[in-house]
Amino acid sequence: MPKDLQLLVKPVSADCNQYCAYCFYRRAGRMYPQVEPHRMSARVLEGIIRRYLRLRLPQSVFCWQGGEPTLAGLDFYRQAALLMQVHGAAGQNVSNAFQTNGLLLDRNWCDLFLRYCFLVGLSLDGPAELHDAYRKVRGDTGSHEAVLQALRLLRERGVEFNVLTVVNDLTAGHAGRIYRYFRELGITHMQFIPCVEAAAEKSGPAPFRVVPEAYGDFLCELFDLWLQDVTAGISIRLFDALLRREILGEAGPCDLDGACGEYLVIEYNGDAYPCDFFVEPEQRLGNILTTLPEKLIERRPSRELRKARRRLPAECVSCTWRDLCRGGCPKDRLRIAGRSDTPTWLCKAYRRFFAHAAGPIRALASAKRRDVQPATALKIR
Repeated sequence: MPKDLQLLVKPVSADCNQYCAYCFYRRAGRMYPQVEPHRMSARVLEGIIRRYLRLRLPQSVFCWQGGEPTLAGLDFYRQAALLMQVHGAAGQNVSNAFQTNGLLLDRNWCDLFLRYCFLVGLSLDGPAELHDAYRKVRGDTGSHEAVLQALRLLRERGVEFNVLTVVNDLTAGHAGRIYRYFRELGITHMQFIPCVEAAAEKSGPAPFRVVPEAYGDFLCELFDLWLQDVTAGISIRLFDALLRREILGEAGPCDLDGACGEYLVIEYNGDAYPCDFFVEPEQRLGNILTTLPEKLIERRPSRELRKARRRLPAECVSCTWRDLCRGGCPKDRLRIAGRSDTPTWLCKAYRRFFAHAAGPIRALASAKRRDVQPATALKIR
């Protein structure tokens, strides 16, 4: 049994009240065309929580995602919180994370997040013209102003949150501008996710994907800005993870860790998958209502993902940064090139960034080791 296993729960599948041109999860909704809209039933919700908490893991984490998870409604999550109290054991460590576009957030949502200690991830791609380029609400209307309202409300109500930004072909050229914009907004915890998607016809990269060279430049510029602010408590997930790895030897994000299967994706009907990038019929592990969680865990990652992880290209075997990159995420090889034995689409980006950041990370780690309170300095959300 793993020490940690998170559940990425999709209570409304890929249903969303916003259209993002680069959304990779929209295709998952097409797997269940017989039901519209997709909504998790009370039976499935109870089954997920009961069976997962019964594992009695050191830490049980529910990550509520979509699509847009707020479409499930407030009462759904009130019931979820009640079920966690019913099925959890005394002293059991249970936590919740919630990724949202923010469009439906109001005081009632914030009160729920605050009462049950939800960590909220808010999607924001930067200033209006960058954010609204690919994120639409109705017709050609962007969602930037609505996200800012949600951000202000989360802060006013004291809800713990971070911001998730997609690095695409437009945002990749504006690392400094985006970072300074977030700092002006008072944002201290950030995640940046590279957009690596295949074209609709599954041949080659999509037009909005980030170019490797541009992503490498983006990471280097962002890293230099973060380095100046690291003592001020600014957290950027990738950089924090590299620092923790240097100091504590802990694994980094799954895409750079050389292993898949740190979580299970649970669709609205209870179907389980090894990764939300691989919610596909051939990757289905079973259903959490009819398959014991222990069996689902044994089956992850799927044979295809294990094979992709093991089959590193020759370029990776001799690469200086192999222990940091581990070939990158398999989907970045399989989705673009259609095969696992070719370098990741982001190879040039990682080579440039690791060469740029390795020295400063080592120096910062050395300084942190001398810190009398390293656990505080290295707290990762």
